[in-house]
Amino acid sequence: MAKKLKVGDRIREYQVTKVFGPGMMAISYDAVTPSGEKIFLKQYKSPAPTVVWYEAFVAYQNELGTRVRNGRAAQFAVRQVDAFEEIWGGPCYFQAYEFVENGADLQQMLDQEREQHRVTKVAATRDPIVWARHVTWAKVFMTGIAALHESKIVHADLKPANAYLINDPSISSGYQIKLIDMDFSLLADRRAPWHGHQGYVGTDNYRSPEHMLRGAIPSLASDVFTCALMLYELLAGYHPYWTDDPAQYAKLVQDYAAKPPALSGLMPSPASNAEVSSLLHRCLSPDPSGRPTAAELRAVLSGRGEGLAISKVGSDRGATNKAGVPRTQVLSSERIQLVGSDGQSLQLGVNTDLGQHLLRQFGSDREFWDDRQCVLERTAGGQWTISPMAGTTNETLVNGSTLMAARPLNEGDQIAVGRQAKGIVKMPLTVRALK
Repeated sequence: MAKKLKVGDRIREYQVTKVFGPGMMAISYDAVTPSGEKIFLKQYKSPAPTVVWYEAFVAYQNELGTRVRNGRAAQFAVRQVDAFEEIWGGPCYFQAYEFVENGADLQQMLDQEREQHRVTKVAATRDPIVWARHVTWAKVFMTGIAALHESKIVHADLKPANAYLINDPSISSGYQIKLIDMDFSLLADRRAPWHGHQGYVGTDNYRSPEHMLRGAIPSLASDVFTCALMLYELLAGYHPYWTDDPAQYAKLVQDYAAKPPALSGLMPSPASNAEVSSLLHRCLSPDPSGRPTAAELRAVLSGRGEGLAISKVGSDRGATNKAGVPRTQVLSSERIQLVGSDGQSLQLGVNTDLGQHLLRQFGSDREFWDDRQCVLERTAGGQWTISPMAGTTNETLVNGSTLMAARPLNEGDQIAVGRQAKGIVKMPLTVRALK
């Protein structure tokens, strides 16, 4: 029977410098080569050499490592530098990976931000500096996932703790991403040798529907589902399905209980809050065929989605608004204006983060608006949309109803803040197209 290594032990040319607690499948170590290069070493408890699928597992790992090294994923996924079988009290399998440092995993980063903001009443994601950082992380993360998927690799256990961010001021984003803990990742075009012998690796609150369906195999679309959960956390400040009850989590997932998220800030142009929100919601479809690809999600985050994700939810065509104007004319113009009850107006021609400061000309009721209350955007097709911001003090109202998700704007719509349940409407502004 194989035994655990200790600090100072040598296995092949690697000397152990630190021992981590054993995981479910392997024991992990920090180690160094004779030249002093650091590596991350894993000693596998499962599968043991006596297991019927052990040899197939070793071959599968070799192919996985080769695909990472030879594809664009090499820039974004932790690289296997060695794999070998050795006798250490008994025969066992080892893998050595590149050592990642000068950063922290995404879970650590988010926890640190929450701790820094816990004494304030403003969520971390409402801080403009934090928001900008989260948008960058989201783009970098999805670039890495898209590269991984190009090599037909399914990570299969995505979660914030498995996305390691490295500070790198030499590149424009300022961060590199390393996707870690990939030893039980899957080849999308080859069945895993443990299929039918044991389940697929996953983590509570981050499992896709396919992880939880008997006989199903996690796929590239399964990664996209979990990516969306993480992007909700980054861009909206919450996990849509978080619960301590795995059965409740499964029910929420299958019921498609999530709503399109209200983002915590304005996506930098040419990206659109409305498109990002709509596509993130599509990623959580219980049907894998209803989800976009990682490349499509990356494109929409960068504003290159070409209308891929625009949602028609909430358009309410054919109804009338509070002013009695039929809302059949969707706003599609270069510029619009917001008109107050006293005739004051504000003209807009670009995507705008609408809030208290911008609306100061409309009078004292602007105090009921947050600094960042909602977003008005013009899509590539010329259609104007409105999207809520996360965590506002008062609700954003459109024609007296709470704005829960991005929706198209129509000629004559009234935007205000207040409380729908109490009938409170403050500073209504009527939307008009400008020719």
